[in-house]
Amino acid sequence: MYNRILVPLEKEGAPDGHLQHASDLAAKLGAEIVLLRVIVVVPSEDYFFKRLQVEEGSSAAQRKAEAEDYLNRLVKQSHSHGVRAKIAVIVSDKAEHDAIVEYATQSDCDLITLPNQQRSLVSRWLQGNVTAKVQRRSPIPILLVRDEGETHA
Repeated sequence: MYNRILVPLEKEGAPDGHLQHASDLAAKLGAEIVLLRVIVVVPSEDYFFKRLQVEEGSSAAQRKAEAEDYLNRLVKQSHSHGVRAKIAVIVSDKAEHDAIVEYATQSDCDLITLPNQQRSLVSRWLQGNVTAKVQRRSPIPILLVRDEGETHA
C-alpha cells in the first residue's frame, strides 16, 4: 500500500508525535520513512545573495547542520526498531509547504504524515499553517496525527 512515507519535521524539540505513527505504520507495511527538514531562505534573484545565505558559517548552513544531526539521530533510533529510514534536508527559497509538496512528488512518496496542529486564530495568522497548506496542495494522501499533549474539544 505505502512504500515511502514522508515525515516533515521542525527543529529539535518541536512536536513530533506524527513520527511515531509513521514509524509504526512503516514497520507494519515494510515501508521506508523519509525524515524531511526544510530550511527556508529569503528568495532572491541575486546570485551573490543566494550564495551568501547558504555559505559555510551562515545561519542557513548552521540550521542545516543542526537538522542533519537531529535527523540522523532519529534515523539511528528507527533502524534500532527495524524501520528503514533516511533523511532529506533541503534549503529552499520556496515557502515550506511548497517545498514539502515538491519534495514528496519528486521523491515518489506515497503518504505524507503531518501533525494536526491545534493553534489559535492569531497564531495561524502570524505563523501560517503549513499542515493545512500542504493538505490543500498535495496530490499525495495526507495522514494528520494529533499530538499526544492536545486535548479533544
